[in-house]
Amino acid sequence: MTESLKNPGAGNGQPETDEAGRFHSLLVPVDLTAIADRVLGRVALLPLADGARVTLLHVVPGNLPAKAQERAEQDARKSLVNEARHLARSLPEGVDVEPVVKVGTPAAEIAGCATSTTAELIVMGRGGSRALRDIFLGSTAERVIRRGQLPVLAVRLAPRAAYSRPAVALDPEQGSTDVLALMLRLIPTPRPRVMVIHAFDTPYRGAIYRSLPEEGAEAMRSELEQAATQQLVKLLAASLARAKVRPAEAPPWKMHVRCGSARRVIEKAVKKADSDLLVLGTHGYSGVAHAFLGTVAGDVLREVASDVLIVPARPCAEEPE
Repeated sequence: MTESLKNPGAGNGQPETDEAGRFHSLLVPVDLTAIADRVLGRVALLPLADGARVTLLHVVPGNLPAKAQERAEQDARKSLVNEARHLARSLPEGVDVEPVVKVGTPAAEIAGCATSTTAELIVMGRGGSRALRDIFLGSTAERVIRRGQLPVLAVRLAPRAAYSRPAVALDPEQGSTDVLALMLRLIPTPRPRVMVIHAFDTPYRGAIYRSLPEEGAEAMRSELEQAATQQLVKLLAASLARAKVRPAEAPPWKMHVRCGSARRVIEKAVKKADSDLLVLGTHGYSGVAHAFLGTVAGDVLREVASDVLIVPARPCAEEPE
């Protein structure tokens, strides 16, 4: 189904932003449950370019019996067209909304649609029942990132306004310039204060060397904290320059550098600040099934209450299937 819907009326009151920073193509997989309303509500608040395309995708399971599959496709088309019409009325003038129904495996169909529509960002839902979470945040999200190599915005909160309490988890040793660049596109000017989270470890943590004095451990933590903060400041400046963000358009930064495991530091900081968006990157595509859903990114995605933007690292080499 390729019916395209466009809003002929006025815009939705989105903040003005540089056209170059707005999104030109979004892919929005929807499950046609109540969670889809949150996803579409967030899409309506994202900075979209004039003439942008928003593709709404629903994937009907390919393992249904033939007659059930046919009925499911018909129901999905009707529901998706209605969703597209409703969304189009919330978007700026000139933005196209295209409903698409596919049959097959969700991850593969999402990846294929992302490629055919030249999507810059995938916006999906998170939360709900255990079964739904398994479908949309388990193997599907993992495979979407691995196959499509695209950032994914996982929506959990009911959207009320543009993001106003964002946080970004950074590791200077991993670069993170792509993470910051995409975050800056997601929060157009005037930008709110951004909490920058970084977790570091020390040789002393874990107390396996019991004879080492506590004063030495504290001194080491202080040195590492200062060094990490300095690295972050340099990374932020370089990322702003690379993204061609003028100083007046840069957000205020609040540093949150702590000793401890990345997962615990991130989760505690996001909870304390009541962040509405957390941005973090993966560590590359090698072994991404484990890296995304087995360690920091996957653990954090399951635990934090905010929306989460996952930005995959640029691949150094093609990962085998």
